[in-house]
Amino acid sequence: MLKRLLWLSIGTFLIGAESFVVAGVLPEIAHDTGSTLAACGQLVTAYALAYAIGSPVLATVFSRLPRKPMLVGALVAFAIANALAAAATNLPLLMAARVLLGISAGLFIPTANAVAVQLVPPEMRGRAIATVIGGMTVAVALGAPLGTFIATQTSWRMPFALVAVISLIASAGLAIGMPGKLPITSASLRQRLALAAEPRVLKTLLVTLFWAMSSFVLFVYIAPFLGRFGIHGWEISGAFFLFGVASAAGNAYGGVIVDRIGSLRTIVAALSTMVLVLGAIGTAAALGTGTVNAVVVLALMVVWGAAGWAFYPAQSARLVEAAPAAPVVVLSLNSSALFFGQAGGAAVGSLIQQALPLPDLAFAGAVSALIALGVLAWAQQALTARRETCPEAAE
Repeated sequence: MLKRLLWLSIGTFLIGAESFVVAGVLPEIAHDTGSTLAACGQLVTAYALAYAIGSPVLATVFSRLPRKPMLVGALVAFAIANALAAAATNLPLLMAARVLLGISAGLFIPTANAVAVQLVPPEMRGRAIATVIGGMTVAVALGAPLGTFIATQTSWRMPFALVAVISLIASAGLAIGMPGKLPITSASLRQRLALAAEPRVLKTLLVTLFWAMSSFVLFVYIAPFLGRFGIHGWEISGAFFLFGVASAAGNAYGGVIVDRIGSLRTIVAALSTMVLVLGAIGTAAALGTGTVNAVVVLALMVVWGAAGWAFYPAQSARLVEAAPAAPVVVLSLNSSALFFGQAGGAAVGSLIQQALPLPDLAFAGAVSALIALGVLAWAQQALTARRETCPEAAE
């Protein structure tokens, strides 16, 4: 059972590593393709939109397809897309490869979560999902920094090539290690949209969207942002490592904190911290680019990573509370909301990067986190009022 979950986790690790490494090599891609940073930032937008839109659509289109070939096919497509990205000679070709990457990732991750739930007894479902998604958090901590380091020592193309090769190996592992017959359970697109339109679920998904925007408006352009302080090359991968380890720790301990103080308080604490820390990063960058300011920004990035990813398990728990009858579907919707937020953050960051000073990226992130807090307060107020007027319906 553990080996089967491990192959799924390797798949999410590879997807996460490819997804996050782009931010670390954005200046190199811009230089090699003769494009602007703002234009290259749309590589993140294209990927995120392809995932957010393609995931529920493809889940419906392939709803009757056996799970095992679906997983293997998605990972093979992911490998091919990485190979195309490594070979891309211009930005449009790289953009097309990123769209294919987003589509294949959007098919693999929700399917992997659904399969993980089916492979274990009911009392182990939470741990099974955590194991699969754990690959993504390890990618933030190790995959992205390692990929960035490899890119600085060789070429920005090398991480894509390596992920392509390892993805093919992982797809073979899935083909051999996964059982041939798995239950096929999938909601239709209409059912997914109906669930997303439920007021409590919709408001909760909006919190996810603005949370993701708050991080990615800056994260996409973190390499040129840190470049203001003279942090370049392998030092960028070191900064990614600090951020990634803090993110993994935040994700791991976020679940523990939820068990102790509840999902709502954890979310409020995480978003409030993000408002403060992103505002502080912007202030430190605006005050100067000396060594002291650089150290302050790096220290704040650790807090940012921990707080930002402590949010995710708490938000997942809150969504399951909002739709206990369809946990897999609502978590899939949450994943789409996350990637819509990534796309929005990358788009907003592109506009800011072209028209305003780079420190304003951090300030925009703080504002987005504040909006997420406002939406959360609005949702909680509506839920409280509903409980007072109709306790049975609120439950």
